[in-house]
Amino acid sequence: MYFFLKERNSDKATLIYLIYYLKNEGENFKYSTGQKVHPDDWNFGDRIPKSKRGAGGVISKHISSVLSKFSDHLGDMIKECERENKPLRKEWLKNSFDQKFKHTVKKREDKGVVIAVQDFIDTKNKSKGQSKSWNQKYSNLKKKLEYFEEHKRRKIIFEDINQDWLDEYCGYLRTIKRKPFKPHNDNTLHRNINFLFTFLIWSEEKYHKINLNKIKNEVKKYQPDDVFLTSDEVKRLEEIQLPRKALERARDLFLIGVYSGQRFSDYSVFEKADVMGDMIIKKAEKTESESFIPLHLKLERLLDKYDWNLPSITSQKFNPHIQEICEIAEINEQIKETIYRGAKKEIIYKAKAKMVSSHTARRTFITLSSERGMPDHIIMKITGIKDPKTLLKYKKTSQQSVIDSMNKYWS
Repeated sequence: MYFFLKERNSDKATLIYLIYYLKNEGENFKYSTGQKVHPDDWNFGDRIPKSKRGAGGVISKHISSVLSKFSDHLGDMIKECERENKPLRKEWLKNSFDQKFKHTVKKREDKGVVIAVQDFIDTKNKSKGQSKSWNQKYSNLKKKLEYFEEHKRRKIIFEDINQDWLDEYCGYLRTIKRKPFKPHNDNTLHRNINFLFTFLIWSEEKYHKINLNKIKNEVKKYQPDDVFLTSDEVKRLEEIQLPRKALERARDLFLIGVYSGQRFSDYSVFEKADVMGDMIIKKAEKTESESFIPLHLKLERLLDKYDWNLPSITSQKFNPHIQEICEIAEINEQIKETIYRGAKKEIIYKAKAKMVSSHTARRTFITLSSERGMPDHIIMKITGIKDPKTLLKYKKTSQQSVIDSMNKYWS
């Protein structure tokens, strides 16, 4: 093993390489140390920097110290192979040196964060286990970072990322108006910053050496003014005559969600193979937790209507349909909604129909089941919710329920 200069006749500082001859492969293992030295300051006999006085001596000592780490690591690898009686391979050595000295980190880092996000997406998709919604989340993360680059007029590199950068990025997302995105409230922002942290944890060591313990997601979540449908409103949806088949299919899908308490990604893909006795047993796409859903008359009747081959519709198309249906059903109560964007608090009023989405079905099931006296542990078994705190976030209370309860106990 020895060190040699890349250009021994150069008139300026040149790279120092480590060379080791691999007998079993009949060729040299060559690895750049990343250190540079002027040929005049190199001892070609001993293959180390010349000893010098003053500032030049300090630099020479530093280079010699770094080179010692390379030679020590190679020695350790040779001993490991001898202990385990295995041949010393070029590719194995290269990977070992990359891990130890991290030269690959700097090269990849220079490509920028956006390219690394795409690498994250591509790598995760090799397992074929990522859902469409997962891909959409991280494709959106990539697009937002690209827009932020345009806003800042510079490429984002990992060296930029610290608490100050994150605060500025949050400020940008609170005001973003680039299609398909709109200004983020703090709940949406908190969730999106967590996606960023998931990526940063994955890319640690491979792309960067950021101390993630020093960066925090300081965006606080708030309890949103989510809506649910009352028993009377559900009945209106059940009975309403709709002008188009597309709306009828969307209404039926929504009611399947109300009758089952599942997420849209799960209740829109029910199939007979999920049935065991009088129960639908479904593993949630998002959490992998199992739900045990009684196949009661209302749910079975709707599933049979489509012979268990439910209409295919994306949640993006579904939401406008169910909102139109609710308008036709005159579910038009004015709802006060409070939105937080950092220190800014915004209060707006919306028609209830405009606030209904695919997820409202799950919230409606949980709320109505609770109001009708179904025990929490049964609701959790049906919905696949494991944490009572999560269940509490779903449970809402209608004004009529409050009035009925008050009359029951105080009249």
